Amino acid sequence: MKLSDCTLVDFFRVPHQPPSKVDVDTDFSTPSPHKALAAASYASIHQNDISGLHINGTRLYQDILKTSRWGQIAQTTGMARLALSDEDKLVRDWFCQSALDIGCQVNVDAMGNIFAVYPGQNMNLAPIAMGSHLDTQPAGGRFDGILGVIGALEVLRTIRESGYQTYAPLAAVNWTNEEGARFTPGCTGSAVWSGHTNHATAHLMSTRDSGSSSTMREELTRIGYLGSLAPDFRSNPLSGHFELHIEQNTRLEHQGKRLGIVEGVQGIKWYNVTCTGERAHAGSTPMGSRADAMVASAKIVAALDKSARQQGAFATVGVLTLERSSSNTVPGHAQFTIDLRHPSPEVLDRMEQEIKSNMDTAMKENPKIMFELDEVWHSPAVRFDSAAVACVAAAAEARATPGAVMRMDSFAGHDSALTATKVPTAMIFVPSRGGISHAPEEYTSKEQCEDGTQALLHSVLAYDSLLRETVSSK
Repeated sequence: MKLSDCTLVDFFRVPHQPPSKVDVDTDFSTPSPHKALAAASYASIHQNDISGLHINGTRLYQDILKTSRWGQIAQTTGMARLALSDEDKLVRDWFCQSALDIGCQVNVDAMGNIFAVYPGQNMNLAPIAMGSHLDTQPAGGRFDGILGVIGALEVLRTIRESGYQTYAPLAAVNWTNEEGARFTPGCTGSAVWSGHTNHATAHLMSTRDSGSSSTMREELTRIGYLGSLAPDFRSNPLSGHFELHIEQNTRLEHQGKRLGIVEGVQGIKWYNVTCTGERAHAGSTPMGSRADAMVASAKIVAALDKSARQQGAFATVGVLTLERSSSNTVPGHAQFTIDLRHPSPEVLDRMEQEIKSNMDTAMKENPKIMFELDEVWHSPAVRFDSAAVACVAAAAEARATPGAVMRMDSFAGHDSALTATKVPTAMIFVPSRGGISHAPEEYTSKEQCEDGTQALLHSVLAYDSLLRETVSSK
């Protein structure tokens, strides 16, 4: 096996082994992205060394169910474990202790990202990461993100129990505030680590808690997860990033496939919209004299829905609030969110221009109506690294046979979309029953979780073999 990027080893090599806690004041500007690896061939992977390794599916599923008690919504299978909440602290504590119990070094950075590092033969190489998130939506499920973190821990346990030693160290990673439900926008920990979001700006993000407000830094401090390791890919490098996740769609289920080989993530843009009109009496204000902020907002939302359907995009208005609303008052102030998604940056830009044009038209038709559109988050569309994807493909086909896997893009956003801008990254999908996610009914079976975690294990071991071969060829 030859890798086209001859600087691969130099790129991955750790300049110094960071301690578990260091204080670093650094510039978070973004350097040039990494060069992608050449596509890998499974024939070159040392199959004889790793083919006998199998994760413990029962232990994996029991841990998923056991940890769901932290944030469980009473009398349901739903979860409300918002980022940096008391419940999040409890599951973080469990994760850290579980990692320490198997001999990991647990590093926490200043964004609360947790890196549980299991040693390899060559500690001069940065760890190969397996990352996802433990936070949930306000009424989420037990598998979104959670499977990826607990699956990563299960991989490390399997490696330890087998006595097999990887060439590079491995790391199970919990990224902070992926969901963006308590602090907006989401994927905060991975966005800061990758240089996409400024560290100081992220610390000033405020909670969306009712009745109170705290900054992210304050909440990190309160729950004891404001680490002193710099939250930066240069201070805390990784050799690669692999993420196991539920699909959150029905493609695998409808086509009878067991595993998805994810090749990229579509682009995402989030906006906050403010519409200002004029409060008025519902009974005495003629229809033609009104500046109804709710009606004006509804027209924008309806046009957006039509545009998304025409262009094959995803458009969602998940939050809409009226200021001091009353059943017999014409609304004078409305705020709502917009979530746009599409693989093409051009389509996203075109839809944004349509939104602005529709707002301009509404303001010209009624000069008392004013709109403000603020972009609050942009996660660019990404294509995953070809060699990392090849490792996933080989592992998935070995687990489920070629006919039971499919290549696909992710419609949802993930931390891997951010890590992919700095290190070789790939993802594995397992089916979601009915495509349901971000809801208590979210479900993936024990067997499906086991399929995905077994594929994660062999994906990482295959990638480790590539690193070993690259170093040996130098």
